[in-house]
Amino acid sequence: MNDTVMTIREIAIALKLAEKTVYAMASEGDLPAFKIRGQWRIRQGDFELWLSQQTGAPQVAPSEVLTLTPSTVDLEPLRSTEAPISATPAERAVEDLTERVTQDELHRRLFRALGSSSVRTHSPWDAKPFELDLSPPLPHRVRVYMYNATRPPGGRPLGEHKVQLIAPGQRRGQRGSFDNGDGRIVLLIGYAAEEDVFVLWDAGLYTDFAWSRNVQVKAETIIQASAGKLATQERQLRPPNGRPIVETVLAVKPRSLADAVVRRMVLTRERLLRE
Repeated sequence: MNDTVMTIREIAIALKLAEKTVYAMASEGDLPAFKIRGQWRIRQGDFELWLSQQTGAPQVAPSEVLTLTPSTVDLEPLRSTEAPISATPAERAVEDLTERVTQDELHRRLFRALGSSSVRTHSPWDAKPFELDLSPPLPHRVRVYMYNATRPPGGRPLGEHKVQLIAPGQRRGQRGSFDNGDGRIVLLIGYAAEEDVFVLWDAGLYTDFAWSRNVQVKAETIIQASAGKLATQERQLRPPNGRPIVETVLAVKPRSLADAVVRRMVLTRERLLRE
């Protein structure tokens, strides 16, 4: 494996992404990065392996990764007699990667969407999970697990968004769970930064999950929310040791987030009564 160390800027150039997006990816564990004196670094070999896993293509050589820059990935105009050139798997993966924000910014946007009049107190911005005490009709004490919702590169329906569940302190190969202690209500929220849409899943249905488990929401649900609706989507979950369960997913723009949180509580209560 190549032990050459790459910086956030070099990764951002290779992926044609903003540095803040790559920083957020590293902070959330989506990149195989590590810190040296507070600065994120990635071994080139680890980056090449990660990129090949995103594209579903064989691992690329170091020279191929480092040439994925804005000045070299653009294809020259084709002559009219030539057939169109298809984008390489790596280029398609770069195009599909979407905007991300840092954990700190995720929580700030959640706070702004709920409104300062609805939030009595909250934990530090960079704390995960993010704990808030809220005013009625919102639930009094909540614990929020919040993730970037992005469009995965390949292998999924076009436009579908997903979050990758990683509990605080959870490592590769370990099982994770959300903290339901201290009488706080747990909320699982995704944020699609490009569309400015919040997605709320039923957190009680996600227990003992694998590291980086994917949880999806359909493209049409995001589109409906982008149009200003409180969008709903039903997903059938199949627990390994139980009967199928229907989950209702909610998606909204920031101005309707408080209503969506109340609706989420109602739906979860109804599910528990049925069970």
